[in-house]
Amino acid sequence: MKSLTNEVDFLMTIFGRFVFSLPLLFLFAIFIRKNLFFQINNWVNVLLRSFFGIITMIPVFLSIQLIPIGLVTALAQSSAIFITIFAPIFIGEKIGYIRWCAVLSGLFGIYLMTNPIGIILGTSNLSSLGLALATFSALSHAGLALTLRKLGQTEHPTTTALIHNIITSIIVIFSISFFGTKFLGETGHHGIDIILNPNIYLYIIISLGVIGSFVQYLMATSYKYAEATVLVTIRYLAIPIASIFGYYIWGEVLTFSQILGAFLIITASLIITAREIKVKKY
Repeated sequence: MKSLTNEVDFLMTIFGRFVFSLPLLFLFAIFIRKNLFFQINNWVNVLLRSFFGIITMIPVFLSIQLIPIGLVTALAQSSAIFITIFAPIFIGEKIGYIRWCAVLSGLFGIYLMTNPIGIILGTSNLSSLGLALATFSALSHAGLALTLRKLGQTEHPTTTALIHNIITSIIVIFSISFFGTKFLGETGHHGIDIILNPNIYLYIIISLGVIGSFVQYLMATSYKYAEATVLVTIRYLAIPIASIFGYYIWGEVLTFSQILGAFLIITASLIITAREIKVKKY
């Protein structure tokens, strides 16, 4: 997504990410669920899942164009902090003082990473829009996670992933049909023309869809074979990996305060996860 910023219109990369993921997701759903691959018990929650999924992914992809990818990844992982804040309101979950302390620590980490004072004073060289989009994505991901908790009780994740991609694909195709490919995000040298006149960038955005379908399938399947604590810990490896890629490919370097902020976010999120698991055991 980041490498295509100056080459392909943003909306075309979103088109590739969702539309070209559908064939494999259909195959995964049919293989796993057979003739029940499209069965849904609660359409309201499924539609909510798609709503939060869209307003989570679009800001992330937009922010990647504007600020370092390691910073985007770290802010995205802060969603566990916002989940803890919203859980008492939306699902009536009780939060103990240890988790509230972790939330405060995580919020301070977000403050260090975004440096709002520097943005106000004009001393920060980061895009305020990029930071706002990444932070908003973390907030909306909290809503997505709370919705997924409810969905996990009634729906199969493979089916919900398929329906989410179908809905998003329809919205993207509708947007491109009526507004073109240049009204959202950074514009590139290619738009809808890569569909009419295929070139290397068409195959790249097709690969985005293929990768996206495997990501969703593997994430859904992983919970069958590993403990949640292990999976959550592994998820935070995305932050240093993204930072390494950002440094070697695009020359992006995180400041000391951003690294410290990321560390606080990871620590707070792990404490929150560990306490949630301990509470559920009792």
